[in-house]
Amino acid sequence: MSQAETSQPMTKQWLRYWRNSLADAESGRGALTKKALGQTDYLERTVYRDGRLPSNHPVLQRLFEEEDASTKVVRVALRPAVYKVLQEHGTEKRALYPDVITPLICGLWVSRDGRLIPAEPPVIPRDLLAPQADDRFTLNDVAEQDRFLSKSEPQVWSESEAMALLEDQTLEVHGERWQPYYELSQKLFDTLCPKELLKDVFVSANEARITKVDDQLGAATHIIKLYDWLSTTDQALPLLESYALSHIQTYQPRVEPLDSMPLRLGHANSQYPLAIAQRDALAQVMAMEDGEILAVNGPPGTGKTTFVLSAIASLWVKAALDEAEPPLIVAASTNNQAVTNVLEAFAKDFEETQDAFGGRWLPEITSYGGYYCARSKEGEASKHYQTPSFYREVESPEYLERAEMVFVQHAREAFDDDSLTGVDAVRKRLHQRLTERQAQLDDFHQRWSGRATLQAQLAEQLGDAPDQTLEREQAAIIELQGEFDTFEADLKRWQHFCADEPMWLSLLAVLPPVAKKRRMRRELFISEHLSGEGQRLIEQSPSAEAPENALKARLDQQRAALDEKQAFVAECRQTMQAIEQATAALEAAFSEHVGKPLPATFDAFDQALDTTLRFNLFQLAVHYWEARWLEACAERADELAEQTAKGKEKQGLATVRPRWRRRMMLTPCIVSTLHSLPSHMIHKVFEGPGQFRPDYLINEIDLLIIDEAGQVAPDVAGASMALTKRVLAIGDVHQIKPVATQSPTVDVGNLSHQGLLTTVDEYEKLREGGRSVVDGSVMRIAQHASRYHYLEQAEPGMFLREHRRCLNEIIAYCNDLCYQGLLQPLRNKPATDTKLPPFGYVHVDGRAETPPSGSRINRLEAITIAEWLADQRERLEATHGKPLEQIIGVVTPFKAQANLIEQECLARDIRVGDGDAEMTVGTVHALQGAERPVVLFSAVYSRHDDGSFIDNDPSILNVAVSRAKDSFLVFGDMDVIGTAAHGTPRHLLGRYLFSHEDNELAFTASVARPDLLALCQTPRLINDAEAHDQLIKDLLERVQHQITVVSPWLSLDRLEQTGLLAALQQTADRGVGVMIYTDHHFNTTRANRPDEEKTASFERCCEMLAAEKITVNVVNQVHSKLVMADKHVLCVGSYNWASAAREGKYKNMETSMLYSGNLEEEIELQREALKQRVRKQYPEPD
Repeated sequence: MSQAETSQPMTKQWLRYWRNSLADAESGRGALTKKALGQTDYLERTVYRDGRLPSNHPVLQRLFEEEDASTKVVRVALRPAVYKVLQEHGTEKRALYPDVITPLICGLWVSRDGRLIPAEPPVIPRDLLAPQADDRFTLNDVAEQDRFLSKSEPQVWSESEAMALLEDQTLEVHGERWQPYYELSQKLFDTLCPKELLKDVFVSANEARITKVDDQLGAATHIIKLYDWLSTTDQALPLLESYALSHIQTYQPRVEPLDSMPLRLGHANSQYPLAIAQRDALAQVMAMEDGEILAVNGPPGTGKTTFVLSAIASLWVKAALDEAEPPLIVAASTNNQAVTNVLEAFAKDFEETQDAFGGRWLPEITSYGGYYCARSKEGEASKHYQTPSFYREVESPEYLERAEMVFVQHAREAFDDDSLTGVDAVRKRLHQRLTERQAQLDDFHQRWSGRATLQAQLAEQLGDAPDQTLEREQAAIIELQGEFDTFEADLKRWQHFCADEPMWLSLLAVLPPVAKKRRMRRELFISEHLSGEGQRLIEQSPSAEAPENALKARLDQQRAALDEKQAFVAECRQTMQAIEQATAALEAAFSEHVGKPLPATFDAFDQALDTTLRFNLFQLAVHYWEARWLEACAERADELAEQTAKGKEKQGLATVRPRWRRRMMLTPCIVSTLHSLPSHMIHKVFEGPGQFRPDYLINEIDLLIIDEAGQVAPDVAGASMALTKRVLAIGDVHQIKPVATQSPTVDVGNLSHQGLLTTVDEYEKLREGGRSVVDGSVMRIAQHASRYHYLEQAEPGMFLREHRRCLNEIIAYCNDLCYQGLLQPLRNKPATDTKLPPFGYVHVDGRAETPPSGSRINRLEAITIAEWLADQRERLEATHGKPLEQIIGVVTPFKAQANLIEQECLARDIRVGDGDAEMTVGTVHALQGAERPVVLFSAVYSRHDDGSFIDNDPSILNVAVSRAKDSFLVFGDMDVIGTAAHGTPRHLLGRYLFSHEDNELAFTASVARPDLLALCQTPRLINDAEAHDQLIKDLLERVQHQITVVSPWLSLDRLEQTGLLAALQQTADRGVGVMIYTDHHFNTTRANRPDEEKTASFERCCEMLAAEKITVNVVNQVHSKLVMADKHVLCVGSYNWASAAREGKYKNMETSMLYSGNLEEEIELQREALKQRVRKQYPEPD
């Protein structure tokens, strides 16, 4: 551990912080059910006013009845006000509102004499404050509360301070100290709680409620108990310490794929190998050490489940090869959907082939996973999953006797050997086969590694193009040989010349005339008989004797260079020959053991081994562990027989620990929720006759897999970190986040109380580590604790990037929104329904409304979606070959809108719900982890009521879009989406929606907008082009002051052809204001690109209309098709008034709804919204 880490706060301080935060969250909820309210104690409101419980009050007695005599204060949550939901026509408004709300909570200490001492600032509960992960009922914004409390910070006391206060404070002084807190809490309530909303929806119960914090733990009970146990133990908890303290800043190099090849031992199927990033992540899992946390970032559709199954398979195979105990692997999460998805994967995604080694050799085992849920839910869960009762059933003597016979018979058939008569013999044969298969994998690794070493050597010698380089080297040898031969011939000629030279010339060379003659004679020979290279070499010789020496020296150099080059080429040829031999041997081995041609690349080679050799290893391991399970059961036959007879399991450590390992032989992974897991990792310790205390199996789990770790809060998972040696956190911080349970102000206080924070200025930096309960998550902690950083541009940890779920055009949106282009779209299967675009939209001119619940609705949008589904049902079912309910998922950001859509669908015989035969309709949480061919998104917002909820959290659209495999269709006011602020998720969505004109789906609901029915006469449905043209002509004749036509496209030719141009001119001539609003983008682009010819034609059209006193307003992003006449006529629909086809196949596809009546407010709103987006006006205003 680094010095920086050792200086960080101690682990137990974090444990106390998480424990108390979790307890506060459970006891500090503002929205309650009637049942939860009943678990609190009634108090007179005067107690809150006075700050004191009478000493003989029964509630005070209950608060201390189970406490030690030494306990002076207990922690409570006081709810000074209680409101119950109003009834409407005898029925409670259950859909949108909680049964009960307690809008103010005071965290207090209560003394034995009844004094209330502030422990925390008074707060509006976090679950009643926006923002929320969903659109639940809220009273105000958390930022408003933080501003209030930062300006009016009350005095609060820690437990030790509260006890000290009791010793030197009289009741009179206590009253004086309580009053400021009481007044501040009243002011908080009066300032931030909307009284009218409370009166409209709720009725005051005129009572207060109090509860001991630890008495209202609910689902967190088992987590809190483990936290409390951990506070008393001094056992080493390396993984928990990593979770609490680790912040890696220097990363280790990841295990290379070739090096990890023999470590990755198992695979879940024979059809689909691991993708590259999945393989690399698995390599790190197999290299994990005790105390290590590994983050695997898994964006949508990148194969998180496949990766997890292969990790489990590899660990299971490794333990089988080692003949060790099976690893205890647990997959856990907080999200029921995540748990269900994992369980379904264990039942369906471990392939069971039809050959003799496929499937199970034990009867009645339907999954490779067990489900350890809350004991209260086991009865229902056991109908669908392998719960603890399943394991008890298969451990019965009757089953074991039958199972052994079936198992041995399967083994005989698989091995074609009737001599296999017992489990022991079968186990040995299976292990022998496992060892053989592992040897083959090792052999492949050695062969590929050996060849790779030779190839690397050759690449170092000859570069990336060895054949061409070798040709150049051979040419160089020929050239060197030629030079050598030339110099050798020159030397021989020179030596002959010197040998033939008269002796007198040598003897008399001291005489100048003789020396000159000798020199000239030599020079003449050299120039006439030696090569040019030889001449140049000799010219550089300093003496008469030098030519021979120079030629000999050059020959020696040439000979050395030639020998070196020839040796190098020979070595290269030898390497190439070795590579050819290695390849031939590898091809032969691969063909023999895998039955396929040898792939060209390592990636393809390794992937082929996934679906063959590694899958075969997993199949063998399945049966090996079945044999081990039968043997383990036989060893404890008496114990299991007693267990069956009594229907009860022993709880001592000597029984519990072997039981876990035995059951992991049957199913390689157990699935649980983090709320239930601690209750299952318990054994009993004998303390005396009939007395046993619970103890925890600390550091017992070999690998804890946290699924959807981005949704898991730090405090929920923290305790379970003590139960495991290693943690694999897999999830995505760009999808749904944990529900916030505390406000920052309260969180600062909690951190300070535990000594984790010394100044408020440190708070933001502390939150970056992901450990705060305000916005932290297990995934963020794991990122900081991971030793590896796979992609520098992504979050730390490993990163799964190959996406195969959605069409590439669809996932491109998510790639742009959240992943910086790091996802690799690899889907090659076309859409089943080619008539629906990847991104499409139905423009709905509805009205967004915000009821008191705060959950927005858009009634026309809900009706339009249901009608579109009913209209398209037959075609969709014929195209996909499955029921509509299995094709479509409907997502909306708002719960109330989901309720409306559900009602409208049910009214049209579309089944809605959570079952397989029902269509999912809900917020993004409803489809988290799921997928559908087509996803419909109800945006809800309109020009009447826009908001930022969708844009505040990119995860909403990231999750919604990435559920759609083939089509993502948006229903809503496209003008609002089109004009969303740059850089927001909705603005980016608009870019994708409006990238092609064909993305618009022409559809109009057959009913009127509900809110306009109260304002106008009976609306009229307009169909076909002729009816629309006649309507506008009639309106042009009758309008008195102003008519506004909104048409995204504008065509002068169409206006002339239909006679509308003349009608518009006549109306303008009467002095009536005639205004046309049209879209700039649609009129100036082709295929989403600027078009000069189209732009010029559009400008001429606008100028000609302006010359006729018709005002043309060119607008950014207009999708509405409207006609508004004076203040009493409004026509809304899908008809492009100034450009629609009057003939051909599109002629009768448009419909509109005509409203008439007192529509001044609606028409003014529409006109004002249009004016704000005008980019140019014809004629230009004065």
